[in-house]
Order: sequence, then structure tokens, then C-alpha cells
Amino acid sequence: MAKPINLERRNQIVQYVLAKCSVTVSELAKNFDVSMVTMRKDLDYLTSNNLLEKGHGIVNIAKSYTENSFSLKEEKNLKAKTLIAKKAAGLIRENNVVFLDSGSTTLQLAKILSVRDDIIIVSNSAIIGANLYNASCQILITGGELRKKSLSYVGPWTHMAIEQIKIDIAFLSCSGFQEKGPSIDSFRELSIKQDIIKKADTNILLADTSKFQRRSLYRYADFYNFSAFVTERALHDEELEKYADLKSITIC
Repeated sequence: MAKPINLERRNQIVQYVLAKCSVTVSELAKNFDVSMVTMRKDLDYLTSNNLLEKGHGIVNIAKSYTENSFSLKEEKNLKAKTLIAKKAAGLIRENNVVFLDSGSTTLQLAKILSVRDDIIIVSNSAIIGANLYNASCQILITGGELRKKSLSYVGPWTHMAIEQIKIDIAFLSCSGFQEKGPSIDSFRELSIKQDIIKKADTNILLADTSKFQRRSLYRYADFYNFSAFVTERALHDEELEKYADLKSITIC
């Protein structure tokens, strides 16, 4: 009987190459404790799916992987996202277990938190994991099935990891708003965010005000599920009127 394909290992290979930028096939085989034959099969799969590029024994991240829609999102409203991240960092206490979900704003927060050695960071984001490979604090990445568009982990393994973790404070992002709460475009990420909200003692919503102009398909929570909404500026009266339930939480 053929051995089952190890999808988790393939996800970890992508994350490892992201962190190292360029590695050899033999280094990967040694690091993941598999034969060169098995590693080449993994790399053939990852290169055929445009995740990695391989040549002369060297493996790199595929340009199409790093130049996807997430990269475009990261650059959009970067000044506002950086300001939000600085505000959010001040809400984290010593020894907190901090969950950062997948998003370009939570990525900016992860970069700020990388110098702290008094917290534990948990995330379902492959990009956050790659950016924190040399962080001072302990990093836990959930793993799971990699969703390429958002570079986030989803599926049963991700749910299982979240279920096992005690979360003190979680920071969640969104792609838009509906009248009663934040929304996203991906149905596959919907239940992940809902699991995080249930597990965390405190939930914080991070979003720049440009998101008020977008009405994404799936509302994953109500505003009252959050203790605070961190954005880059004070909200206008018409915004508070349109999203009346925002008045139930602290706006930073």
C-alpha cells in the first residue's frame, strides 16, 4: 500500500523556504527527516502548483507566490495599518498568549511584536510564521491546508490546533463590514475566525476605515463579540450611525 501524502509537511516546507529565502534540496531532506526521493516528490508537487521554484539543487519561493493578492493587500493603506498595529501592541500584557489571524494588518502587528520575549504568539498565517522566524518570543503556527490566496491555514488540522490552545487575547482582521459586524470573502476562513473568537478570553478587531467601503459576503461575528475595535482614526458620526452596534465596544 502506498504511503499517504503528507500535506502538513508540504505546508511546512513552503514556510521553511519562505523563512530561509533559498535552500538546497539536501538541506530540506535533512531538516524534514525524509529521503531525497520523498523530498523531490514534495518539491515536484510544490513547483507544479507555483509555490516553489527549483533549479540546480537550489529551492526558492516562486515569484507568483510572493506576488499574489496578499502582497497587494499588504501594500494598500500601509500607513494606516502600521498605526493600527502600534495601537494594538499596547493592549498586550506580559505573558499573554496572543493569537494573530491571517491578514495584512495582523502582519504589521506581528512585525512589531517580534522583539518581545514575554509573550507567546500563535497564528494560522504562513506569512506571519515566515516573518517571525527569528523573533524573540515563542511562535506557534497551527498548520493545516494552505489557502494560497490569503496564505492562511484552514481545514480540520487548523481547527484541531486552535481547540488545543488557551488564548488570552486574539486580534482578528476583516475585508469589509456588514451592518452588524465584520465580514470576509472566504467561506473557508469563516469557521476558523469563529473558533478563535470562542477560544480567546479577549477579542480585538483590527481594520482601517477603508474597510467601511466594502461589504464582504460572510459576516463572521457581531460587533459585540469584540472588546475593542482598533482603527487609524476617530470614527465620523455617520459611520457610527451606519454601524450602530459599534457603539457597544471600545474604539481605539
